[in-house]
Amino acid sequence: MKICSIHIKGFQQFNDTFLDFTNPETGEPAEKICFIGKNGTGKSTLLNLINECLPNIVNYSVSKIPFLLIKLKTPVGLINLLYTQVKGQVLVFTGDIDSNSVWQDMLKAPYDKRTIEYSLSILEKHKVSILENSELLKDIVFYSDSVDQFIYSPAESQNNNYYNVKDVPDTSLDNALGLSKEFPYHHIVSDEKVHEFWRTLIYHIKKRENEREEFENLPENINKTKRLLIEEFNDRSPKILDCIAQLWNKILDKAGLEFDIENARNPIQLTDNLKVYIRLKESKETIPYNQLSKGIRNFIFRMGHIYSLYFNREINKGFLLIDEPENSLFPDFLYDLVETYQELVIDRNDENNTQIFMATHNPIIAAQFEPYERIVLEWNEQGYVDAVKGTAPAGDDPNDLLIKDFKLKNVIGKKGQEMWEEYLFLRKTLRRTNKPHEKEKLISIINKIGLDYNFEDHEDS
Repeated sequence: MKICSIHIKGFQQFNDTFLDFTNPETGEPAEKICFIGKNGTGKSTLLNLINECLPNIVNYSVSKIPFLLIKLKTPVGLINLLYTQVKGQVLVFTGDIDSNSVWQDMLKAPYDKRTIEYSLSILEKHKVSILENSELLKDIVFYSDSVDQFIYSPAESQNNNYYNVKDVPDTSLDNALGLSKEFPYHHIVSDEKVHEFWRTLIYHIKKRENEREEFENLPENINKTKRLLIEEFNDRSPKILDCIAQLWNKILDKAGLEFDIENARNPIQLTDNLKVYIRLKESKETIPYNQLSKGIRNFIFRMGHIYSLYFNREINKGFLLIDEPENSLFPDFLYDLVETYQELVIDRNDENNTQIFMATHNPIIAAQFEPYERIVLEWNEQGYVDAVKGTAPAGDDPNDLLIKDFKLKNVIGKKGQEMWEEYLFLRKTLRRTNKPHEKEKLISIINKIGLDYNFEDHEDS
């Protein structure tokens, strides 16, 4: 299931905003979407709105949203969720209505008339097929202990709780075993939820231990050697800490660090916690989590948490919302960051059934999306936000993206602009002078400025 489009009417800065998430060539919803735009245009608001509405269809109160239509592509076809200001009700119906007169009729009505009954009368007038909500709920509602997954990772909170992880995140074996009774479908991945990441790690460790015991006791395995049983089980069931180490060490290695899984201590008693740390590669000295750099700490906990929620699971219906994925990371980590997130959501069947939404200010991140996957939010003349597709091609120079999609007039600062004007002035002066000594001096200055600022060697117009 993936979102094809969202139409918002009368909510905060979105007076009448249509967001199209489809590939214009195929009409299919994009696998990944990136929101960009100036501060205040609503990038985070959109992620939060999706997080509030979509995973809570049955019990969601829509009193704060005058009008919202979410169109979904599901295995059974197009399904529309119509949210109006009727508390606790979401109208579910089929058909592609957002592009025809039905939807236009609904938009013409004053906000106070946009009730479920009014919407139904318009749909009946246009002879749109309406199904009872109960018939469609099984296809669009999320369930715990299932193949459903919805993850929202907001930007860093005001008080970064990662600083408080002086030993390891606070949880216990007893707490982790609760996931065996019910594994939720809705997860918040943030510094405030780091203990839930640690709990999920313990859950996977203990789950694997139980599965290994069951595997060894299968009738066909009774006469096999211990060595063979271990090899066969390891092939079919990897260790979560080994996989986390592969993920984390991509960034830890560049800082001379590594995940110390050799000395990991798994919990045994119900009150025990998982003890595993980061260490220096050379001296093997343990580095407390709260002493890691902000960027590294944000990266390993956010990435690790998301990975643990997909680890060894089948996911048929998934959504991942990431706000500010670039948070505190050095630019060299950003160039393949989107690809890394896409790898995180591959399930145990090597399938990716998760739609990813990101909100970013970083052109390096935005350049990793196709133009139709890039949603540019911009203020219109009335002071509300419109949404348009990006124009810069995927993989374009981030500076080009800043001009084409971020709509900056230039990408150099005040001092750089002053030096560019000085550079052009000196070139004009060079062409006008006939004194050899003065020419030599000007050429030297021009070459130095051009080299320092990487200015193109061209004539001014």
